[in-house]
Amino acid sequence: MSGRRVALGRALGIVAAVILAVGPAGTGDDLWTRGELTGEWGGARPKLADRGIGLDLDFTGFGVGFLSGTGEEAFEASGRGDAFLTFDAGKLGLWKGGRLSTHFEYRGGELPPSGGALWPASTGTFLPLDARDELVMSTFQFSQTLGRATLIVGKINVVDLLAGDPFFGGWGTRRFMNVALVAPPSGVLPPVIMGAIATYAARPWSLTAMAYDPNDRTRDYFPGDLFDDGVNLSLAGAWSGAWGGRPSNLALSGTYSTRKGTDLSDVLLPPDLEAGTKAGSWSFGIQGGHLLVPSPALPGRGLGVYLRALLADGNPNPIRAGVMGGFAGQGVVPGRERDTFGVGYYYYAFSRALKSALRPEAEFHDEQGLEVYYNLAATPWFRLTADLQVVNPASGASRTAVTGAVRANVVF
Repeated sequence: MSGRRVALGRALGIVAAVILAVGPAGTGDDLWTRGELTGEWGGARPKLADRGIGLDLDFTGFGVGFLSGTGEEAFEASGRGDAFLTFDAGKLGLWKGGRLSTHFEYRGGELPPSGGALWPASTGTFLPLDARDELVMSTFQFSQTLGRATLIVGKINVVDLLAGDPFFGGWGTRRFMNVALVAPPSGVLPPVIMGAIATYAARPWSLTAMAYDPNDRTRDYFPGDLFDDGVNLSLAGAWSGAWGGRPSNLALSGTYSTRKGTDLSDVLLPPDLEAGTKAGSWSFGIQGGHLLVPSPALPGRGLGVYLRALLADGNPNPIRAGVMGGFAGQGVVPGRERDTFGVGYYYYAFSRALKSALRPEAEFHDEQGLEVYYNLAATPWFRLTADLQVVNPASGASRTAVTGAVRANVVF
């Protein structure tokens, strides 16, 4: 067992021992009931919040076992840390509606893919992209709200935009782990973008427009080549209200990219290794959700059904179509109001041109997977998750892969 695994195991063991030793301790700002492990820092945390400075810290440890079909090592461990630092211009006495948001990420180690699957089974150990054992500021954005309109500019982690979604999002540390259910790829939206997002909300309707550089900007801060490869333009309309007396939502979105990509119908594999280029790629999506069983303890929560479907050009975009969704719940298990759970399924159909180009050398199919998780909230600041995934991978040479995982999240 490597030193990294030993250190991770010891850290998680210490946290678990503290929880078991303390046990339920009634109400008040004690170790069992407070929202963060480190509490209010002697009153400093709420004072900072009152003055417009917010700081949220957490650590997540992952232990993943590849049960069948992968041919990889039986067990791998990894961990990551996240820090969210925000500044509210209004509370700081500057001007109303302004906000500076940052997100710092560090991931130690990287779990291997699940036996021939294209989409990583553990988003939390895959993102930030190409930044293993490196501290990255994946968000540095300024937002300004004026009435019903909000403008966001800067470096934007798109997974952060899904933080409030009850099904998708969660960084791979809160809800699902597979990237296809955390941040469903569309082929035209990289994990970290640089650009602008404008939203106009007139309940129950909202309209969002985006313009951003088409390249992933995870490790970039002040690049001099913004928009050199083109621009991505996106437009989305959303409705959020009630259907049958229960919360529901529906959204339509479309994205077009002017960036040149590989012409998948003009690919020559080794030894020739040539490929032409093709400009223009697009993706269209529809997403909806509906609360089926309201929680008796938590207003607005409960058991809901969620679905997202997308269509794409298939060339140069390697994605042709996809569907993902399932069920997620909170506050419906008696006596376990803080626990969350989910059952998710995804199916991705890939480019016919890509499959044709690869066929002489390798089999490449569509990919589908099923994921089930239960998130046990031992305390408001400590969550322990059991996760199981079954994936039919895109690689035709691979068998169905079964992956089991345990995830521990501590909010500091």
